[in-house]
Amino acid sequence: MADRSDELALFGGEPVITLPRPHEVWPPPADPAELAALAAQRDDDISIKGRCGPIARFETEFLEFLEGRVRHAVTFNSGTSALFAAYFALGVTEGVEVVGPALTYHAALSPVYALRGSVVLADVDVQTRGISPAAVRAAITENTRVITVVHQWGHPCDMDAILRIAEENGLRVLEDCSHAHGSRYKGRPVGTFGDAAVFSLQANKAVFAGEGGILVTDDRAVHDRATLLGHYRDRSREEIDDESLRRYWVSGFGLKLRMSPFNAVVASHALAAFPERKEARHRCLRYLTDRLADVDYIEPVHVCDEVDMGAWYGYKPLYRPKALEGISRGTLIAALRAEGMEVGAPSGPRLATLPLYCAEANPLFPEARYLPNRVRPGTNAEFVEAHALSLPTFYRWPQDKELIDHYVEAFHKIHRHRVALAEYDTRSR
Repeated sequence: MADRSDELALFGGEPVITLPRPHEVWPPPADPAELAALAAQRDDDISIKGRCGPIARFETEFLEFLEGRVRHAVTFNSGTSALFAAYFALGVTEGVEVVGPALTYHAALSPVYALRGSVVLADVDVQTRGISPAAVRAAITENTRVITVVHQWGHPCDMDAILRIAEENGLRVLEDCSHAHGSRYKGRPVGTFGDAAVFSLQANKAVFAGEGGILVTDDRAVHDRATLLGHYRDRSREEIDDESLRRYWVSGFGLKLRMSPFNAVVASHALAAFPERKEARHRCLRYLTDRLADVDYIEPVHVCDEVDMGAWYGYKPLYRPKALEGISRGTLIAALRAEGMEVGAPSGPRLATLPLYCAEANPLFPEARYLPNRVRPGTNAEFVEAHALSLPTFYRWPQDKELIDHYVEAFHKIHRHRVALAEYDTRSR
């Protein structure tokens, strides 16, 4: 590669990367077969009320995707709705505590508040970015009923340890797999370990519906309660086993959270295309990881030996400021963006910094028993929040190989000019 040791673009030099952003264009455009299926669905049925048509097909396909390790799947209009149904089905109510990760997307735990429950935040593991089993154990009280694991950014949590803690304490386990379609822990698909699991199908996900979510479980009671929370009439009458619950079939539990058939069509096509896209994404990100090994101020994403990252969800390396003259992450990001890179800090802050999680009262039910969280310094969650970078989830192989090379060269260019950039950073503070 040609030497590009000219002046930093932040100071008026030529940028390393000239391809216009965005560099990750997702979701990919629809192929003719998907467009034809959407058009046919328009004239066939645009308001499916039961488990039939594209809804039934997608749910069946998703269970096959999970290798038949769970028996039940229920679609919803969003991953958040599916999580709401899962928490309800697992018995979250006022006075119940749910232990979940301190650093993740807010919706992984926010439905707990709509059920008048409380969230207890536990620290994360720096390598997996998921909840720390030791922190989970320390957070459990007599009011804990559920442990929520989020396979953050696609990396599975330590499920052996989590399941052991749950069994010892009589707790239920909910897996949020919204980032982790196709990820595996010790050869087994995530989403098949807990009492229930939820996959978001929002447009940025590897398997996408536009908007949507799917709840999977091997527990018939969880299926019945979750179904009644978001579905009514045909599906509830036909699908509910429990006689005491089936009597609600006309109304369900008063909500309508079901998926549109159009979203199900899109999701089926995304699921069918997933294996090929996953393989291309893996090749891109393995190559990026290998190339970043020579950039001493970047810690590439660590993938534990016992896991398969499946979809990935962004590429989130850690910044080591001591190896770059102590330059602030903000200045580094500005310099990299000037070089043409699509880069930022991950968008999700620690949950304890959000009003919903730290307010003195539940904003929906101020009279409910409520356990506010406090920001704790010196945690792994704080470290990851402060040091992570967010890069594109490259997925076009081999087309993206040259672009990845340019990204790595931009990192090297910053290092060559670190002294000048450090002086700029000091003046900017």
